[in-house]
Amino acid sequence: MNEVAVFAPGSLFVVGEYAVLHGGRALLAAVDSGIGCRAAPAADGWWLSAPDLGVDAPLEEVPRDSGAGLLAAAVRAGSAAFPDTGQLRVTVRGRGWGAGRKIGLGTSAAGVVAVLGALAAAAGRDLSSPALRRTLLPTAVDVHRAHQHGRGSGGDVAASVHGGWVGYRTVHGAPHADPAAVPPGLRLAVAWSGLGCDTPSGIDAFHRMPGADGFVNALHEELGRFWAASRAGDRAGFQRSVCAYGVLLEGLARRVAPPEAAERMARLTHAAADGGTAVKSSGAVGGDCVIALGPDGARLAEVRAAWRRLGAVPLDVALDTEGLRAGAP
Repeated sequence: MNEVAVFAPGSLFVVGEYAVLHGGRALLAAVDSGIGCRAAPAADGWWLSAPDLGVDAPLEEVPRDSGAGLLAAAVRAGSAAFPDTGQLRVTVRGRGWGAGRKIGLGTSAAGVVAVLGALAAAAGRDLSSPALRRTLLPTAVDVHRAHQHGRGSGGDVAASVHGGWVGYRTVHGAPHADPAAVPPGLRLAVAWSGLGCDTPSGIDAFHRMPGADGFVNALHEELGRFWAASRAGDRAGFQRSVCAYGVLLEGLARRVAPPEAAERMARLTHAAADGGTAVKSSGAVGGDCVIALGPDGARLAEVRAAWRRLGAVPLDVALDTEGLRAGAP
């Protein structure tokens, strides 16, 4: 075989955090900063190179309890799923804001998808095939969840596989993704808060929280209003529910996140939450990214400026509509 190259986009949770762990349908957006992967024949056995992580070693020497260990697990899963590739040298690099950073853009999930996609491409599979994507999704979710010690929903994996606006939920324990309807004209603005957030720890803290079941019910109620507005093409209702869901997450952060982290995220959302934009944190509470959705590009520019004044880092990302694909972005 010849060398193959693939790209898997990163992702952001728009709405549905935590509720998705309890049967809710989340909305995610795939973004054009993500992970690229190349696979080339190797005469001396399986090899993993991840320059962003400082790793260049035979597969069996990659530490399992590391970020590179997650990529190595994806290589093993891919070699089992596509055994006719032969031995490969697999090289994984971040692209755009996905390069060497953990800032809440779903790059660990994108790395798993990129590796599996590269091995599928090396086996001659068509990455655009819906059947292949249906096969890759549960494999990638299993690999990613195992690295997170069984936590995590898999929504970021689904967005990376499919691209665009993705509705995601688990159905009888199996991951299910489909294209989501979003009112036309909405644009996305994103900033990194400057604080990292560990998803498994956040999920553990949530489930230990007194009254977690009642909080899940409140999330589901707001999520129901959100999807009703989405189906109706009601942009104002859509944005209103995004904001309301964000308020619930802010309350959760004040109960389970470090106080300084909860306050930081609240300041970033409140600084931008007016003038026709919907603003909330994205993902596990207490850090990572804050997002804004609105129809007015000038207003979103003001939002980015407000975030910048507070020391956050606006990210120049756009919606990625293709998902996993052959070639570099």
